[in-house]
Amino acid sequence: MSIHLKKNRKIIITVVLLLLIILILIIKNTEKSFEKFDSSKYLENLELDLELDNDDFNIFFLNHKNLNEKISLENSVKNEILPRVAHAGGGFEKKTYTNSIDALEANKKDFLFFELDFFITGDNKVVCEHDFSENLENFNKFKKYIAKNLSFEQCTYLSLKKWLKENPNKIIITDFKNRNIDGLTFISKNFNNYEERFIPQIYHPKEYNKVKKLGYKNIIWTLYRSDKSNEAVLSFASNMNLYAITMSPPRARSGLAVLLKDKKIKTYVHTINSVKEYFEYVKMYKVDQIYTDWIK
Repeated sequence: MSIHLKKNRKIIITVVLLLLIILILIIKNTEKSFEKFDSSKYLENLELDLELDNDDFNIFFLNHKNLNEKISLENSVKNEILPRVAHAGGGFEKKTYTNSIDALEANKKDFLFFELDFFITGDNKVVCEHDFSENLENFNKFKKYIAKNLSFEQCTYLSLKKWLKENPNKIIITDFKNRNIDGLTFISKNFNNYEERFIPQIYHPKEYNKVKKLGYKNIIWTLYRSDKSNEAVLSFASNMNLYAITMSPPRARSGLAVLLKDKKIKTYVHTINSVKEYFEYVKMYKVDQIYTDWIK
């Protein structure tokens, strides 16, 4: 009897120890996943010190125009070439962040994807704008504000709707500066074929299911508002069917794109405006593609 008790005690102790070890590992992984990303370790540096092969760069420079899909999303999938993204509509007459019809027109021969900054106004209309101002109080006030700008035509949902009708293959990537879900809901109700013509950016994993329920086919998780650790990003990304993840240069230099590539998740880095940097991030940090103002 005592022998059986000793054996059972040993088994119980062993099981308890194993459970404690598993619990400790779970706690450690959980703590790690809730660590914040420390961008100070990967400070912005346009002139990276890592050595590059000049011959490889020269080949890349001569070929970089072909590393882009300009015609259709079908071609992109078929040829396994992720389209470059025209940031804020792309550069226009030495200006950036115009979010204008003029920028869309000027860049439409060179890009399939156009990222635009959006706000939803106080009276619930969507307009193209990067910075908050009192002009966003209502739609009419915003229209009067942009009418004063004679340099370019900043877009609203009405002018964008017209432009998309005239350019049936072009795709808009959204960057809502406020009320993301409300803005995407507005688009779903006011644009034809919205589920294919728009690729929404989400800012937190909790938005993913809400955006999916709205009917959007492709979703990008952009990390510029997130301080989640790379481990947390990997964990959340594994539970979403994302078109891509977009990150800042410090994130890319931290090795996140390499980790995501192992999980077959495509990546973008923003905003890159020199071919040298383009080469560095694609070849060294394994990012798939870029948001850019000027590289065509």
